[in-house]
Amino acid sequence: NGMYVGSPPGEVVSYDSYSRFGLLFYEPTTSVIFLDYATVEFLLAEAAERNIASVTDAEAHYNTAIKASFEYYGVTGAETYLQQPEVAYSTATGDWKQKIGEQKWIALFNQGLEAWTEYRRIDYPELMAPPGAYVDIVPVRLIYPISEQNLNRSNYESAAAAIGGDLLTTKLFWDIN
Repeated sequence: NGMYVGSPPGEVVSYDSYSRFGLLFYEPTTSVIFLDYATVEFLLAEAAERNIASVTDAEAHYNTAIKASFEYYGVTGAETYLQQPEVAYSTATGDWKQKIGEQKWIALFNQGLEAWTEYRRIDYPELMAPPGAYVDIVPVRLIYPISEQNLNRSNYESAAAAIGGDLLTTKLFWDIN
């Protein structure tokens, strides 16, 4: 009925009870994104907050990023969305990491691996593993493939030991938060 209805995360649900992806995601000619304008603007907002390279005005970059995401997905209403207190940079909950991290997560909807990387890098949004998951946290890395473990045993064992264990919960060297 023209309303978006999302399913609860991690639950088995009836597909027909919830909204489907937009047509953009079913088109075989939809471009694959390497780095989009919204991501660049979110990075500039972060650079402004971190005082990197004289970049200023995190809020302006944040707003531009959200507008660019809306434009890419062909969605109207970016200005209205940005006026919501839980979205507006000056009133949204949390520090800059939470504000930027949560909106960037939304903007990276069709870029799953990039969204996962950003979640690990900034620690937002706060995600929880669904009930019955293999581990009780959202994995922070992939384990070495079984073929690597079996065919390169000595190197695999030393590499796993060097990183603190070949586990889904072992953080990567750049994931310092």
